[in-house]
Amino acid sequence: MASPDSPHSATSLCRTGAARRAAGNAAEALALQTAAIRRDPNFAPAWAEAGLALLDLGRPGEALARLRRAVFLNPELAGARNALGLELLRRGQFALAEAELSAAACTAPGEWPLHLNLGLARQRLRRYPHAVAAMTEAARLAPGNAACWNALGTVQHQAGWLEQAEAAYRTALRLRPDWPDALGNLGCTLRALGDPAQAVDCYSRALAQAPDFAEARWNRALALLSQGYLAEAWEDHEWRWQVPGFPSPRRNFAAPLWNGEDITGKTILLHAEQGFGDTLQALRYVPMVAARGAGVILEVPRELLRLALRVPGPRAVLPVGEALPAFDIHAPLLSLPRAFATTLDSIPASVPYLSPIPAEAARFRDRLAPLPGLRAGLVWAGRPTHGNDANRSVTLATLAPLLALPGVSWVSLQTGPRAADLAVLPHGQVFDLASELRDFADTAAALAALDVLVSVDTSCVHLAGAMGVAAHVLLPFAPDWRWLLGRADSPWYPSLRLHRQATRGGWAAPVAEISAALRLRAAPNRQKAA
Repeated sequence: MASPDSPHSATSLCRTGAARRAAGNAAEALALQTAAIRRDPNFAPAWAEAGLALLDLGRPGEALARLRRAVFLNPELAGARNALGLELLRRGQFALAEAELSAAACTAPGEWPLHLNLGLARQRLRRYPHAVAAMTEAARLAPGNAACWNALGTVQHQAGWLEQAEAAYRTALRLRPDWPDALGNLGCTLRALGDPAQAVDCYSRALAQAPDFAEARWNRALALLSQGYLAEAWEDHEWRWQVPGFPSPRRNFAAPLWNGEDITGKTILLHAEQGFGDTLQALRYVPMVAARGAGVILEVPRELLRLALRVPGPRAVLPVGEALPAFDIHAPLLSLPRAFATTLDSIPASVPYLSPIPAEAARFRDRLAPLPGLRAGLVWAGRPTHGNDANRSVTLATLAPLLALPGVSWVSLQTGPRAADLAVLPHGQVFDLASELRDFADTAAALAALDVLVSVDTSCVHLAGAMGVAAHVLLPFAPDWRWLLGRADSPWYPSLRLHRQATRGGWAAPVAEISAALRLRAAPNRQKAA
């Protein structure tokens, strides 16, 4: 066997191969590491370096096998465990990645990148407090590294520790002034802290450095919209399609996008995007497009199809997924406010612009007629996958003061997994309609049979507003852009009354406001019954 100092020993071959890889010659590095492994099949560093070279060569499957072998032979190889963990993280195997990265950080506790990577794995697992701990250690070890502080701010924001996140981003920016990523992140945190004006300043500073930073343009649009600066926001709003991970895929039609120009005699496709609430809000524009002299084809999710068939103006209404007829031009529904140059003063807010199917509305009226007093609909939770659901949804325990009101019969319109929450209440305290709500046409018919709706910010609120049904809306501290700031009414929906948190997580005050309003409405019903 060659001595360790021999140029043909496994140690020397491995050392030379590592130098070749560092110089950018991964193919030659792999050949040298392969030769080292032939010399000594149990030499763990060669297996690790072979894995790293294979990663550089874009052969991750082979790399994973080499890295696993290296870790098996020597569990103390922090670099191999780190590379293995990062590859597992890339593959979406977050729990396995965390295990490897945790072992790497324990093996080499003074290496800040290992703690940073461990934090990333925990972040993907949504173990935010544990991710914060790892990122904090990375920042402690590398206090002059802006990337560590930026990453720490991200997980602190996700954990709900907004003030700490703001401080971390500001530290990153002291180290790296005008860094677009940190500015964009700080803007998002400032919005969540209820300061959209400062957020706009952050986004604008980021865009001065990186004009094509799609997330900053999109987020600046949302911050401007929330302040009522609609006209200033719509152009940035169109950047949503370029945001990585945007929930609605861009439709790559050959037909051009409509920007508000003359469309007389043309056929236009109007297609839904984003959530149900977004579509319900934008359907008000469909008759306006038809009035421009175009033949309108409307495409909506199947859950909205029967309801959308009652919207005046379209030549055809189709569910998503069905073959489309020919058309000359198209527009996503949330691009219509821009096409019509909508401002705060020109929002088309004439309601109702949606209506239930008469026979189904009559059926629900008969169904609910035996309920005494004020008939109030109730929705307490939105879609669990919504990015802000943890802040906008509530528990039934939070709504206990409402459920105890005399003279009110509560009717649940809650659908989805949270409908099961009713099991914690006494039988009969809330009349449950969930099993009868197959689509939004059913929900519209049920709403028409009620006196009022109480709901968190969900699609049901948009439906009530579009129908002109009275509704009390529970809003979190930093609500969605369309509810604007500091006002109890909505220029989009005149029948809604908005009840806002004064502090993050503080539902007691808005619930008390709604209780007082319902008590007044229920009083005449109690007097009649007496």
